[in-house]
Amino acid sequence: MVERVLRCAVYTRKSTEDGLEQEFNSLDAQYAACATYALSQQHEGWVLNPERYDDGGFSGGNMQRPGLKRLMADVAAGKVDIILLYKIDRLTRSLADFAKIVEVLDKAGASFVSITQSFNTTTSMGRLTLNMLLSFAQFEREVTGERIRDKIAASKRRGMWMGGTVPLGYDVDDRKLVVNETDAELVRHIMLRYLALGSVAELVDVLAREGHRTKLQIRASGPHRGGCAFRRGTLYHLLSNQIYRGKLVHKGEYFDGEHEPIVPKELWEDVQCAIAERTQGHSRRLKAKHPSLLVGKIVDGEGRAMCPNHATKPGVRYRYYNTRADLLDGTPAWRVSAHDLEQLVCTRIAELLVDQHALCALLGESAEDAQVVQKIIAAGDVMAAQLRSGSHLTRAPIVEAIVEMVLLRDGGIDIAVSTQGLLSALGVEADDHPAGPPLHLSCPATKVRRGHQLRLVIPAPAALELPTSRDEKLVALVAEAHAAGELLKATPEQSIAEIAKREGRCRTRLTQLVTLSCLAPDIVTAIVQGRQPPSLTARALLGAELPLAWRDQRTVLGFS
Repeated sequence: MVERVLRCAVYTRKSTEDGLEQEFNSLDAQYAACATYALSQQHEGWVLNPERYDDGGFSGGNMQRPGLKRLMADVAAGKVDIILLYKIDRLTRSLADFAKIVEVLDKAGASFVSITQSFNTTTSMGRLTLNMLLSFAQFEREVTGERIRDKIAASKRRGMWMGGTVPLGYDVDDRKLVVNETDAELVRHIMLRYLALGSVAELVDVLAREGHRTKLQIRASGPHRGGCAFRRGTLYHLLSNQIYRGKLVHKGEYFDGEHEPIVPKELWEDVQCAIAERTQGHSRRLKAKHPSLLVGKIVDGEGRAMCPNHATKPGVRYRYYNTRADLLDGTPAWRVSAHDLEQLVCTRIAELLVDQHALCALLGESAEDAQVVQKIIAAGDVMAAQLRSGSHLTRAPIVEAIVEMVLLRDGGIDIAVSTQGLLSALGVEADDHPAGPPLHLSCPATKVRRGHQLRLVIPAPAALELPTSRDEKLVALVAEAHAAGELLKATPEQSIAEIAKREGRCRTRLTQLVTLSCLAPDIVTAIVQGRQPPSLTARALLGAELPLAWRDQRTVLGFS
C-alpha cells in the first residue's frame, strides 16, 4: 500500500510561437508524454495535477515566463511534489537560473523528473551529470545566438535585407525590399522640403499640416506601430538613412544592398551637406564659454519660439530666454532664467536616466537580454552624473541628443524627451528600436508679470515632484486586450482556440489578452493617464497572474 501521495505537475515550453495555433501542438505532445509517464508511476503514489503550466513562445535563457512563475509559486506553497519535464532544457538553459530553481525545490522538499533523461539528483554524481547537461544546453543556446548573428552580418555584407522595421518608401516581398512608389515620392518630397526650409522643426509642422504620417508597421502579433505624425527624431533618421541610397548598414559599416535606391545621388548629397552645415553651427555653439543648451528647443506659452539673451550688471552676466521679438503679436513676451531652466531640464533628465524601470520599458523585447540592460543602466548612471555636475560643454551634447522640446505653460514646464535619441545616447542601435512617441516630463512653475513681460518663476529642485510619463506600450497592450475581449463577446459560441484559428492569431497570446480585458476600470484609467506604479510595464502586466476580483487586481499590480 502506498504511504504517500506525490502530486505531479507537468511543465512544457516552446521557444517560438510557430505551430502553436495547431489543434495538437508541441506543448500538447510534451504534456501527453509526461502524463503517460505519470500514469505508469501510479503504483509509486504519483497523482497528476490537472492544471497545466505551459510557456509557448518563451526562451529558456531566462525565468521571465508566466507558466514557470506560477509553477515555482505552487512549489513554494507546497502544492507540487514533482515537476515532470520532457527534457531538462525545457525547464531552463541557464546554470544560474537552474541554481535558483533548485534552491526553491530544496526548500519545499520537491524534485523534478526528466522523462527522457535518467539521472538521480539526490547523489553528487547525479547532480554533476545534470550540471553537465545544463552546461551543454547553455552552450548550445549561446552558440546558436552567435551563429545567427554571424549569418545576419554575412547576409548584410551581401546586401540582403534581414528583417526589422521596414523603412518608408519600401515594402517587403519574398523577404526583399521592393519600392513603394507612393511612399518613395513622399521620401523625396520630405528631403526637398527640408532643403527649402532648412529646419527639421519647421519641417515637422509642414508635414503635419499636409497630413503626412509615418509608415504603418503591420505586426503578426502585438499592436501595430507607426501611422503617427512625423517627429524630429524620425525625420533626422529618415534624412540620413543610407538605405535610400541603396545601402545597408551593419555595425557602422555600409554595404551595397539588393534593393533599388529611391533618392537621386544629387538630392542625397545636398541634404547631407545641409545637415552638416547646421551641425557645424552647433559645434561653434559648443565652443562658447557658456552655451545656451536649449537653443531652438524652447517655446513659450503662446507657442512662440524663444531665443537666448543676456544682461551684464556690475561685472556679472545674467542669461535669459526671451520670446523672439519678430514673433510678438501684441501679447506680452515671456522670459525665464536660462540658468534655472537649464538646471531643471538637466535634473529631470538625470532622474529619468537613473530610473531603471523606465529604461527597461524603453528597451521593449531587448530588456530580456541582461547584458543590454546592464549596459544602458551603467551608461545612464554616467550620463546622469555628467548632467548633474558636469560643465556646459559636457551637458550640451547630451541635451542636444535627448531633448526634443521644452514648452513653458502658465502653471508649469513640459519637457519632451526623444525616445530614439535617448536610446542612441545610451548606446542602443537605432535600427533595433524605431522612433516612438516622446516621453513627457513636467514640473510646476509660477507665471508672474514684470512690466511688459511675463516671467516664469521656477521652484528649487528640492520642491519638485518626480515626473510621470505614460507608458505607450502598456496603453497599447490594454487597448489590444480590450479588442480581444470584444472579439470573444462577438462569438461566444466559439472557443478561444477556434477564434485564434479563424483570425490567424496565436492562441496563447489571445488567451492572455482575454484575461487582461477584465482589468478594473480604475486601473485602465490610471494606465491611460500614466499614473501606474513604475514596476508595472507591458511585460509585467502580460506575465501577471490576474485575479478576477478588482480589489485583488489592485493589490497584485501594486495599486494598493
